[in-house]
Amino acid sequence: MAIKLTRRSLLRGAGGAALALPALEIMGGHASAAPGDAPPARYMFGYCGMSTGAGSLPDQPLVPSTEGAGYALPEALLPLEEHGVVDAVTVVSGLSIPYAEVGGEPPPGGRIREFHGTTLVPQISGMRATSRNRVPSGPSSDQIVADAIAGDTLHHSLSYRVQAAQYAGDNSQGGSSGRLSYAANGDSIDAIDPISSPRVAHESLFSNFVPPDPAEAAAAQFLLERRRSVVDRVREHAQRLSSKLGVADQQRLERHLDEIRALEERLDAPPPDLVGDCALLPHPGEDPPIGGAHPVEGGNVQYDQAAGWSDEQLRAEILTDLAHMAFACDLSRVVAMRYSYSQAFLNAHPFSGHNSDVHGLGHSNNVQGVSDAAAWHIGHFARLVAKLQASPEVDGSTLLDHTALVLCFEGGHGFDPETGSSVSPHSTDDMVMLIAGRAGGLSPGRHIVAPGRHPANVIVSAMNAVGVDGGLGEIGEGMPELFE
Repeated sequence: MAIKLTRRSLLRGAGGAALALPALEIMGGHASAAPGDAPPARYMFGYCGMSTGAGSLPDQPLVPSTEGAGYALPEALLPLEEHGVVDAVTVVSGLSIPYAEVGGEPPPGGRIREFHGTTLVPQISGMRATSRNRVPSGPSSDQIVADAIAGDTLHHSLSYRVQAAQYAGDNSQGGSSGRLSYAANGDSIDAIDPISSPRVAHESLFSNFVPPDPAEAAAAQFLLERRRSVVDRVREHAQRLSSKLGVADQQRLERHLDEIRALEERLDAPPPDLVGDCALLPHPGEDPPIGGAHPVEGGNVQYDQAAGWSDEQLRAEILTDLAHMAFACDLSRVVAMRYSYSQAFLNAHPFSGHNSDVHGLGHSNNVQGVSDAAAWHIGHFARLVAKLQASPEVDGSTLLDHTALVLCFEGGHGFDPETGSSVSPHSTDDMVMLIAGRAGGLSPGRHIVAPGRHPANVIVSAMNAVGVDGGLGEIGEGMPELFE
C-alpha cells in the first residue's frame, strides 16, 4: 500500500513519544531482568475528570468516616472491597491546591482563581497553573519516573485514555483536556497524546509476540515485516526532506528520525519470555464505535441519554488488562491512565443508571450519583491493583510489592474563589487521592487526613517509592506518613 507522507504529517509528532502515523504506533518487545536482579519498580498515574462532591451539599461521598487502618468504606470506595484490595490502598483526604489572591500570581504549585483547566497542571507536574490551557511548564511525573526507571524496556512509558471522546459539542478526541503526559525536551515541553484505541494499544504492545499456532505465527510474521517496510519508507522520505528545510525544522526532523530509529530497534527486538503472568492477550478486534455528542444550547451542554458513550466500560477493561501485561512482561514500567477527560461529559447512565453526564452529576445535589460515578472510576483502578497483587514475581513477591499507583481527581469540594461560593465542586479544597502498592516501603491500607497538604505531596511519595529522588516541579517533598 502506497503511503503519502507530507511535511505536516512528519513534523506533527516531532520530538514526541508517539508518531503521527498510526502504523508507527505498532511496536513491541521486552527487556528481561538478569538472573538474580531485584524485581524492577513500576509506577502508574491515574486521573479522573470529576470532582468529589455534589453540588451545594456538604457531603463528601469519597471520604471515609474513620481514620487509620480498617477505615469505614463509603459506597464510592466499595470497589476496593469487591476487588479485595482495601489493605493495598490508602485514601488521603483533606488535600488542597492553593489559588492566587485577587490580582496576584498563583503560589508555587498553585492555580489561578478559575477552576476548569487549572487543576490538572499542579497535579501532574507540581507546577503552578497560570492559565486555563492545562499545559504544564515542566514534565509530568510519569515522564520523570520513566526517565529514571525505564531502563532498556522497549516502551519508555505508556499513556492511555479510556474515554474515547469529550462529547461536548464538537465531540473532540484530542487536546489538552485529554492528555496526562508531558516530556522535557531541552528547553521545551512536548505533549504526549494518549492512545485511546484498544486495538492500537494491543497491537502496539504485542506485535512482536509469536502466537503458538503455526498459521497465526506466519500471519504475525508477515504483518511485522510489513510494518518494518513502513518504517523504512518513512525514514527514507524524512531523510530526503531534510535537505529542503531550514535549520530549526531540520533539528525537529532529526528528533523525529531518532524516534524512527528507536522504532526500528523495537521492531527487531525479540519477544518476551512468557513467564509468570506474562501472556499474549486475545486481540480485542475493532474498537467500539464513537458515540455522539451531547448538544450544546446557549453555550451549555444539554444531556442526551443516547450520546456521550463509546462503551468506555469495555475500553477500560481492555486498557487495564494491557497495563497489567505491560508490567507483567516488563514491556514498560510506567503507565499514565486517564479514565475520563477533564470536565468529563461522559454519559453516566450506562454504568450507573443516572440520567446525566459525569460533569453534570457534580453540579447536582445528587450525592448518590457522584458516589456512583466515582465508584466506576475507582473500580477500574482497583481491578488493576488486584491484578498486580495476584501476579507473582520471580523472587516470590508480587508485582504490587514493587509498584506505586496513584489516582487523582480533577477537583475536591469546598470554597470556590472564582464565584465566592462556600460549597462547590469547582474547588480544590478537601481533595481526595488514592495511593496503592508497597514499593519502597509504602504502608497502604489506611485513611490519612492531611489538611493543607498538596496532592503532589502524595505523588512525590509515590515517585520516591519507586526510586526517584527529589520532588515534583515546585513541590519539594512527599508525605512520610505514607511509609509509616
